[in-house]
Amino acid sequence: MRKLRLPPFGAYLIVVAGWFFGFGLQTTLFPGVITFTLQESPERLSLAQAALTGPMALLLPFAGVLAERKDRRGILFYFYIFAGIAAITLAMLLIYGQLSFWLLVGFALMIGVAGGFVMPARDSAINPIVRISKRTKHGGIGLQRAVVMASAVQFGAQIVGMGVGYFAAVSGPGVLFLAQGVALFFGGLAAALMPRLVSRRKRSTAHPIADLMDGIRAVTRSNVLGPMTAIMVAIGFFIVGGAFFVLIPILIRDGYGGGFPELASLSIVFWVGALVANVALVKFGHIDKPGRALILAQSVTVLAVGAFAIPLPLMGIYGLVLIWGLGAGVAISLSRAVVQEQAPPDKLARVMSVYQLGLFGGMPAGILLMGQIVGAIGPRLAALIPMIGLGIVLIAISIWTPILSLRHVETKSLPTPGPTPNPTPDTAMDEMDPQGEDEAVTEDEETDNAQT
Repeated sequence: MRKLRLPPFGAYLIVVAGWFFGFGLQTTLFPGVITFTLQESPERLSLAQAALTGPMALLLPFAGVLAERKDRRGILFYFYIFAGIAAITLAMLLIYGQLSFWLLVGFALMIGVAGGFVMPARDSAINPIVRISKRTKHGGIGLQRAVVMASAVQFGAQIVGMGVGYFAAVSGPGVLFLAQGVALFFGGLAAALMPRLVSRRKRSTAHPIADLMDGIRAVTRSNVLGPMTAIMVAIGFFIVGGAFFVLIPILIRDGYGGGFPELASLSIVFWVGALVANVALVKFGHIDKPGRALILAQSVTVLAVGAFAIPLPLMGIYGLVLIWGLGAGVAISLSRAVVQEQAPPDKLARVMSVYQLGLFGGMPAGILLMGQIVGAIGPRLAALIPMIGLGIVLIAISIWTPILSLRHVETKSLPTPGPTPNPTPDTAMDEMDPQGEDEAVTEDEETDNAQT
């Protein structure tokens, strides 16, 4: 494995693709089996979906501290393999006819545990990967552009996974869960080929709870990171948990008599919209005022989700989902880039875990609440709740925070000789470590450096 070399950023993109191909499959298969195969109620669907997201909400803060203290490459490798084993085990049980609701809940809990550790390690790895790439023969890339490219790979991999999920009605879900496990194994292998990602600077000896609280304080005391995390809480509660995980599968089944093909194709349309938006962002270059663009993109989500209350023909639902995806694609990429740029460099993994906790902390509560609401009043009327809730949050943040005036910060990765006035976060980091040893380097990368 040592002999096999990949560009650091290329290996990172394979890691992203492996997880999100499986996630795309799972997005169709998991709610589809519960809703269409087992014909469970909205309340039972919401319980199973909460089992998928609940462990992430519990583990993310501590996993962020772990990602700063341990090799992020190792965390990714082991938990990708763990999730792959869970998917393959479920596949074998389904292939041999052992399908049950509680079996799916157990699978969801295992994937949720893996995701809780994977997300902060993967998201905080991109910043050092960008810096390491600039010190090798493979060349460098700007942080915002790297985040947008990684998001485009994420969306593309999800689309492919959802497209494969379209055939669940023909092949059966067991074979496709097997494909998810194989994709996760490939992602784990790519993680093993990345450079080591262990900080050599200011390695904390504090208690993990103290480090966690330090990360929370860094978010809550920032007039940018705090509002960004608040938006993620609202997105997790109202949109992902409420609309995406519960409302849409029930609307497809009860409103249009659909099944796996409709759920898969609607998911594909959403992520195609997100992918198109990211391709446009890559081509257009950096956004000078990302906060303003972010609020506008989330406003598109508000209008699109609220329009589910209208009794449109099925093709109209596809159009709404495409518009929703376009807005979400812009919002996801820009929000990640803003948090990466604004986070204190020595607290990046902790800040990213708190930021992700906003999303995954809101999701279980939103899922469980929306399951009860959809069961009581139906999916169409229930669509007004996420529209109103997210709309109020966006208006409040636009009025009382500086998000709309936030400007893009061009980070730098290479140390600058002599004192630098008003250094950006990355140049300040490099000044503290003029030898460029902010991240440990593998033997493979040392060979790359020698060849440069």
